[in-house]
Amino acid sequence: MSLVLVVVEKNTRNAMGKTLKNLMLCILATVTYEAQAQVTVDIDQSIERKLTMKNAQIDTNIISGFRIQIAFDSDGGVTSKASNKFKSKFPEYSDRVYNLYQQPSYKVRVGDFAREIEAQSLLAEVREYFPNAFIVKDYIRTPNWSTKYED
Repeated sequence: MSLVLVVVEKNTRNAMGKTLKNLMLCILATVTYEAQAQVTVDIDQSIERKLTMKNAQIDTNIISGFRIQIAFDSDGGVTSKASNKFKSKFPEYSDRVYNLYQQPSYKVRVGDFAREIEAQSLLAEVREYFPNAFIVKDYIRTPNWSTKYED
């Protein structure tokens, strides 16, 4: 009979140990969950606005191509005059005139040409007014590739 008491006592001790172990695991899990639930991340609004603006500036419609550089000078007034002169002589290209500043020079580039041969055809006309004009490699806006084919 004493053997049965020992077995019962051991089983009771094991059951209490398992219950205590499970209780500790539950408490630990609750504390861990509470600690994770209370973590908040505050993002400064100015940083978020800057990131939004930077991502908005990414233009997927830019490819490598060619432009014609018609003027460059350390004086921005000279290039501004060249830009206005080009717009008056070639109004069909007025929306594709790019005024750049690459230290120490201001530059005026025109056109968005995917192939150099396209730029060369305009260069011949441009040199009449801007004799020092030349073709440069540049990143351009994607041209309208849609063409209609007739059968």
